[in-house]
Amino acid sequence: MQMFKARVIVTGLMALLGTFGASGNASAEVFPDKPIKLVVASAAGGASDIVARLMADRLTQSLGQPVVVEAKPGANGNIAAELVAKSPPDGYTLMMGTIGVLAINPSMYKSVRFDPLKDYAPVARLVSFSNMLVVTPNLPVKTVKELVEYAKANPGRLRYGSPGAGGSPHMAMVVFGQMTNTDLTHVPYKGAAPALTDLMGGHIDFAFSDPLLTLPQVRAGKVRALAVSGNTRLASAPEIPTVAEAGVPGYAVSGWLGIVAPAGTPADRIAKLNAALNEALAVPEVNAKLVEQGSAVIPGTPQEFGAFIRSEYFRWKKVVDEAKLVAD
Repeated sequence: MQMFKARVIVTGLMALLGTFGASGNASAEVFPDKPIKLVVASAAGGASDIVARLMADRLTQSLGQPVVVEAKPGANGNIAAELVAKSPPDGYTLMMGTIGVLAINPSMYKSVRFDPLKDYAPVARLVSFSNMLVVTPNLPVKTVKELVEYAKANPGRLRYGSPGAGGSPHMAMVVFGQMTNTDLTHVPYKGAAPALTDLMGGHIDFAFSDPLLTLPQVRAGKVRALAVSGNTRLASAPEIPTVAEAGVPGYAVSGWLGIVAPAGTPADRIAKLNAALNEALAVPEVNAKLVEQGSAVIPGTPQEFGAFIRSEYFRWKKVVDEAKLVAD
C-alpha cells in the first residue's frame, strides 16, 4: 500500500513538472487558445476598421483562433482607449491605435484617463497614410490655390468635416488653416465614414479624409480631390499633388495606424503577435490592397513602434499647445 502511494506521488510530480517545467512556468502553454478581440476606436467603415479587418482575417489564419474586430466609437477614440488600457494584460484584447488616440488626444482632451506612454504595450506599427484633401463637387474650386482664395473671400463660411477633434484629419486641417491664414469652421463627426457621407451630400464643403475610404469615391466622381497631405504623392493616385506641391510649401501631415495591447502583456505574446502581423503585411494581396488604397506599409518591432509613438506624442503636444486646442 505504501509503495502504491509512493508511485502515485511520483507520477503526480512528474505530470506537474511536465506541465510547468522546473522553473514553474507553463512550458506547454499555447497562445492563443481562445478568440482575440481587436478593438477599433472609431465607427465602422473608416481606415482603422478597414485595416483591422484585413489584419484580423490574416491573424485568424496564422494564429488558429478567431480575431474579432469590435468597434467602440465615441469621444474620438478615448472610450475605447480607456477600455483597452484597463483590460487584462493577457494578449487577448488589442487595440488599433491611431495618431489621434495615442499622440494627440492626451494633450487636447481634459477628460482623458489613459497615458499612451505608460498604459500600452506596443505590438506593431502597420501603415502610414496621407489624408486626401477633397471638396464637394458643388464647391467652385479645382485647386488648392483656388480653395485658399475662396476661403479668404468667405472667412468662417467654409465648413470642413473630420472624424472628431484631435484625429489626423482634424489636425491636418488645423495646420492647413495656420499655414494659409484662413478662417475655417470645424464640424466633428463620430467617424470618417459619416463625415465623407455628408461631404458627398453637400452638407459640408471639404475635408481631409483617409484615402482608404475616400479614393473610391474620388474615382466615382462623388468628391473632388485637390491634394494629399503627406510629403509624397500616393502610389495609387500619382496624379494628385501634395499640398506642398499645390501651393502651400513646407506642408506635410501624415496619419498612421498600429496595434497595441494593455501594458504588462507578456513579452513572448507580444513577440508572437508582432511576428504574425509582420507576416500579414508581407502577404502580396494584403500589401497590394493597402498600397492601392493609399497606405505605406511599415513592418517593424514593438520597440520601434514604441519609440515612434513617443516621438509623435511630443511632436503633436507642441502643436496642440501652440494652437491652444482644448476639447471636453
